[in-house]
Amino acid sequence: MNWSRFSRTLLSLLVLVSLATPVAAITADSSAVPDQQRVGEEAQATITLQDLYEDGTDEWTLRGRTRLTNATWTVRMVTLNGDTSSQTFTGRTFETTVSAAENVERVEVVVRGRAPDVREFSYDPPQRFEFARLSKIVGDNVNVVDTWRVHHYTQSSQEARQAIEEAEPVVSGAGSQEARDQLNRAIQAFESGEFGLASDLASDAESTARNAQQSSRTLRLALIGVGVVVVLALVAGGVLYLRSQSGPGDPLG
Repeated sequence: MNWSRFSRTLLSLLVLVSLATPVAAITADSSAVPDQQRVGEEAQATITLQDLYEDGTDEWTLRGRTRLTNATWTVRMVTLNGDTSSQTFTGRTFETTVSAAENVERVEVVVRGRAPDVREFSYDPPQRFEFARLSKIVGDNVNVVDTWRVHHYTQSSQEARQAIEEAEPVVSGAGSQEARDQLNRAIQAFESGEFGLASDLASDAESTARNAQQSSRTLRLALIGVGVVVVLALVAGGVLYLRSQSGPGDPLG
């Protein structure tokens, strides 16, 4: 290999390595975001952002977005010496500047609001809404830090989901196609928003599955009983046959 070809190969490898090296990203602690929220119920969560300048950008714009209704945002800038400044925004979006020149070490975003109506119900996976999305904007580049989605539900949808969830293991263990079809219809009714019908179909599916299990057990016991009778009959027949074949001095006679 000549020097020119070697140089081109080395340059190509360096480019590939640089592309494969991940750029340090902002870290977000979102442990306070709820797993689920009833429609109309108010919830609040604090999301803490750290490693704000790891990509070498000393100043950038933080954008927040949510589908919560009556949303409010409180953005706290915490400096290296512990000083705090706060801004409050209302509505589903906000933007604010994060600057290393102001010694901001971390940002705490508090979002509060009510879960919106469900646009479309889904059983698996459960329907979710965008609780919060935070993005970092530098010039024309928008990089999503993270998006947090939360399962939202109504009282009726939660009751129907619970009925289906309780029926599922029974139906799975029964091996009844009829019960499986009923459960599938229950899920279809759930996703159509017919929660009363979904609960009834799930209950029917569970009953059908239990009946199928009972019938299967009864059949197994009956077959065991028949088997025992057959074995006893064969044994008795064998004994009688041996007796019929034995002579006067045979101990079986």
